[in-house]
Parts: sequence; structure tokens; C-alpha cells
Amino acid sequence: MNRDSIYSGELELAGKRVAVIGLARSGLACARFLLRQGAVAVGADVKPRHELEEPCLQIESLGGEVVPEFQELEQLGEVDLIIISPGVPYKLPALEVARATGVEVIGELELAYRFYQAPMLAVTGTNGKGSTVMMTGKILEAAGIPHLVAGNIGLPLISQVDRTVGVEAVVAEVSSFQLESIKHFRPWQACLVNISPDHLDRHTSLAEYVAAKRRVFENQQPEDIAIICLDDAIAAQQIDAVRGRMLTVSTEEADANGRLEGDDLVITVDGAPQVVCTRADIPAVGLHQVRNALCAALMGALCGASADHIAAGLRSFEPAAHLLDTVCQIDGVTYIDDSKATNPAAAVADLLSLEPPLIVIAGGLGKNADFSRFGEVLGQRCRLVLLIGENGEQLQEAVGDATVTALCDSLEQAVQLARAAAKPGDTVALIPGAASFDMFRDQAQRGERFAQLCREAG
Repeated sequence: MNRDSIYSGELELAGKRVAVIGLARSGLACARFLLRQGAVAVGADVKPRHELEEPCLQIESLGGEVVPEFQELEQLGEVDLIIISPGVPYKLPALEVARATGVEVIGELELAYRFYQAPMLAVTGTNGKGSTVMMTGKILEAAGIPHLVAGNIGLPLISQVDRTVGVEAVVAEVSSFQLESIKHFRPWQACLVNISPDHLDRHTSLAEYVAAKRRVFENQQPEDIAIICLDDAIAAQQIDAVRGRMLTVSTEEADANGRLEGDDLVITVDGAPQVVCTRADIPAVGLHQVRNALCAALMGALCGASADHIAAGLRSFEPAAHLLDTVCQIDGVTYIDDSKATNPAAAVADLLSLEPPLIVIAGGLGKNADFSRFGEVLGQRCRLVLLIGENGEQLQEAVGDATVTALCDSLEQAVQLARAAAKPGDTVALIPGAASFDMFRDQAQRGERFAQLCREAG
């Protein structure tokens, strides 16, 4: 383990006035941490107080302050440091003013890194980073290596600071939003699984999104490790950002450090190649999951896991909820929930892993994404495409005349039409390729509602 990658500087918080912008899960965790450190914590959010009642009460009960309807820097008082939640735009006007006046602005990822006592294994990418993180955690667990899994998977890194003492590795899912605001963040291992257009409602361009992703390598040193999947064209182009030792993953390149030979997953780290498992050992479908497993295998091996440990860890991996989940089988028809496919690239990868005949429900909040490829694949592989959500018409146009399509007013109507059209042997799948916020609280609620409707239809 490269413990030199642990932050050796100082960040004194006691007595400092520190603002936390954005009071969702990670922002609230930051506020709690700051208060435990003796800081004067000021929680701020653009929402009005009545929409923030729970976080406001929690912060105030611990002695902190709250600023609802935040817009101007002056509302915070004279602050020494500002922490932003991942959902808060880095270029928010009030933050630009703060930086111009010399106030340091960092995110939750940077704050956590400065207090962590274990080397970090950071995984980023557009799709599959959560699966890669969980696979790596399972491998380390099988090897008996003390570790922690946290980050963008739903467990804020800052909430786990006290648990990093005595831990050998922290496996963290990190997003482009988090990487925007790093300063010293230096992971011992940095893994880039892929990059495809996403979050273009937040990032002004694909170039800006890519620039945020490649920052994961920015502070690495020659003794650190970068892992890049060469099968993804945009990810492969980021090799020039690597400052440490580079390892590669590919299901197509014969000389990659993590590769597929027939049905065998093979890794080469130091010394002779090792077969770690077969494709059948991975309880998740799709070639993209093989790439994720190869990335995880390399990270685990670098931590000291043997081939047997890697195989055992990958076999014990459980795919995330709403990721190609088989909901039920009714009258010979299989119903699959893939609500987690919230962008076109993820949707295409998952759609290609399913066998026709297919009826697919797609659409949602598009986030300015390009749906041409998703529309093309839907047209090629589906006998019926049912379209919902804000970008339903856009997707219908992308599919064109390649197959039968229908616009639906709701998910309920789409499931009803799918049920009526399905024949024994068909698969009905919810593969949105878009976010859920136009119709649902989040992708989990969308998937749960789909599952409920399918079971009720039986």
C-alpha cells in the first residue's frame, strides 16, 4: 500500500467559521463533521426553510447555523472556508465571488481526503463505477484486507473519517461533480472505467465533463497507479493525463494488464499472467461488467489479493438494485427493471446484453444528451418501443421507422401496453436511458413502481 498518498498537510477547523453549501446527504454529513471538529458550521441551501426542515433542525440542534434561500456570499457572514456538496455547481456566482476574495472553496471529497488515514482507491467513469467499487470491496473482503467502501455510492466519505484508522484501503466511487472541486486529492489507485456524454445540463460541454473526470489523475505521483479501460474511446484518450504507473483493461487488446482470453479473465500485474475466473463466475450480465470485473481484479491484486481471493470476491458480488433486475415472469414473459440506466451509454450497453424478442420502455429527463445511438439500437433490437417522459418524442425521432413505437403519458400506460403486446418468450424491459426526475423522485422509485405495475399485471 502506498501510504505516501495520504494527505500530510494540516487543516485546522476548530474555531473557524465554515460554510456548507447544499444540505442533502453529503452536505449534512459535512456539517456534522465540522461541528465535531469544533468549527462554527453554517449550512446553506437555495431552498426555502420549509423544504429543509429536517437538515435545519439537525444542524441547529448541534449548535450550527442555517441559511435558507442562499444566493449571495454576504448571507454567510465572514467565512474562512466553504465546502460544497456534489450537487452544487462549482461555478455558482457566490462561489466565484468567494474565490476572488481569497476564501478556499472545496468539496466533500477533498475535505474527507484531508482527514483520511488510509490510501484511496478512486473509481470514476460515466457507467459502471459503482459496480467496480462494490466488486473491489468484495475482493478485499475475501482476501481479509481491512478496507472501507464509500463515496458516491450513497455513503458520504466524510461520514466515515473515524473508521479509516487501521484500514488498509478505502475504495471510493467519485463523480465528476466531486472531482471539480479537488485541490490536493491524491488517490493511490485511480481507475477510469469509461466516459460518455452525461450531465451536460451541469457541465457546459463534453470537453468540460471529460476535464473533470481526468482530474482523478491530477495529483498522482510516479509511485501511484492509474487504471484505464482501453475499450472506451474517450477514456483511452486520457492516457496523457496519467502521472503514475499505468495499467490497462480491455476485452479486445491481447496485451492489456486486465484482459479476456476466451471466457477467462486474465490479469498481469507483476510477473506471470494469472487466470482469476471465468465469465460465468460473475453474477452480472454483459461485457461491460466483465470490464468492471477486470478493473476490480487489478485493484484487488495490487492490494495483495490472490487469484483465489479475486475469484471468490467476484462470485459473491451482487449487482446493484434496478440494474437488469428480473422483476417477475408472467405467462412466459420476463420483466426486467433497468431503471439505473440513466444515460444513453448505459442503456445501450444493457440493451445489447439482452436477447430478443424485446419490448422496451424508454425515456425520461434527457439532460441534453445525444440519443441517436440509443435510438438506433432500440430500432435494431426491439419489436416494440414504448416511450415516456420529457424526452419521449426526442427518442421516438431517434428510433424513426426502424421499429414500432408509441408515446405514453405515464409509466402505467407503458406497462399496460407492454403487457398487452407481450407474447411467451418475450422480455419486457424498463431501460430509460435518461434520468427520472421529470416523473419520479429518483431512479429507485421509478424502478420500484415499474416492478409493482408488472406484478400487479399478473
